[in-house]
Amino acid sequence: MGEKLQQGDRLPDITLNLIDGGTLALPDAMSSRYLALLFYRGVW
Repeated sequence: MGEKLQQGDRLPDITLNLIDGGTLALPDAMSSRYLALLFYRGVW
């Protein structure tokens, strides 16, 4: 597991798989300097 991000750190390059089958590349897809990520596992 990577290190915890600190204030002012740059978001590392990451590609997320979306539920519709697409992908989202961060931070390239960000339209703002600020970002909040919420991960919800749901019920499996």
